[in-house]
Amino acid sequence: MSRLSSIGNDRISLKRELERLISIFEKIGSNYVEIPTLLQSDLLLDLYGEELNSRTYIFNDPVKGNLMLRPDFTVPIVQLHIKNNTKNAQYCYSGKVWRKQDYLSSRPSEYLQVGIECFGGSDIAKEDAKLFSTISKAVGFTDLKIVTGDLGVLRSAINGLEINQRCKNALLRQLWRPKRFLHVLKYFSNSIHFIKNEKKEIIDLFKSGKLIEKINSYNSTIGLRTRKDIIERVSELSNDIVNNQLQENDVKLLQNLLKISCSLVDAPKNIKKLTYSHDYLKKAAILLENRLDNLSELGINVKQIDFEVSFGRTSMEYYDGFVFEMGPKKQINSIPFAQGGRYNELTRILSRLQGYHKSTNSVGGIIRPEILHNFKLNQGIK
Repeated sequence: MSRLSSIGNDRISLKRELERLISIFEKIGSNYVEIPTLLQSDLLLDLYGEELNSRTYIFNDPVKGNLMLRPDFTVPIVQLHIKNNTKNAQYCYSGKVWRKQDYLSSRPSEYLQVGIECFGGSDIAKEDAKLFSTISKAVGFTDLKIVTGDLGVLRSAINGLEINQRCKNALLRQLWRPKRFLHVLKYFSNSIHFIKNEKKEIIDLFKSGKLIEKINSYNSTIGLRTRKDIIERVSELSNDIVNNQLQENDVKLLQNLLKISCSLVDAPKNIKKLTYSHDYLKKAAILLENRLDNLSELGINVKQIDFEVSFGRTSMEYYDGFVFEMGPKKQINSIPFAQGGRYNELTRILSRLQGYHKSTNSVGGIIRPEILHNFKLNQGIK
């Protein structure tokens, strides 16, 4: 067989793999949709997060303005779903996405995705399990390395702390950036050591009332900030010093929570037994238990699935609940066959931006058909 014939056969078998995957999603009621290759970038970049933003190809069109090559299907499909103004719906899709890769990386900048996005359903645990089962069956292997997480666990832990909203917002904002999250954790537990000496002098002036007198002697703006901006910022820093928002027990709870890495079966009890746990966190553990039960009912071997509280924090920035990844068990650092998760907050934000006050629960997943196809070829699987 010639090299060109081999290439032709590979393309035919890859096309069959694409058709097989799409057919699975359509058979369970998904509507196949087409998403444009070029997307308006201004709004979408705010929603994708820093990691995906840094990998997006952006350019300016003299007529259409700022555009980007499609880096992802989920966000434009959420927009489509909101525009359709329906509560319960499923969409499937296939096509290329484009993402910049690190220098000397062997990973492609252009690759195929096949996916499914599900909207609606009041039973979150049940819908998570159904989506996971659909993706698992589509991949078609039982001997997989599967890692799951739940960003809702960490969000619940933060929301249940008896701290002010400024501290909560700072922690939630840095949830997907582990190093910054750790910095915020340290800052709000011991603010006085993190604020520079010159700022402390300004805070002393603020407490004595002399700072306001000094600011009022200047024009209405100082640099790019107004008097009001400066006073509010100094007030926040002063409050951070006087009231260390995070207590020692709060820090221990979050640190110990992030250390949890175990079998999915053991995850709920490991979360529940944490010292200093609270009702918000216990409710998150109950959701994990319900998801476990639903997965088992669908025939998923939950004993072979791993769970990490911190999983998904560096690469899945718009997910806010259940997250998962499936790949070959024996290949370290390989590109996964599939991944996905829940993104209720993304749908809520987009609904509000498009003038809709009601939102729907949302969960989805993607499969990398080229990775799956090549793995099958290497394993001699047709």
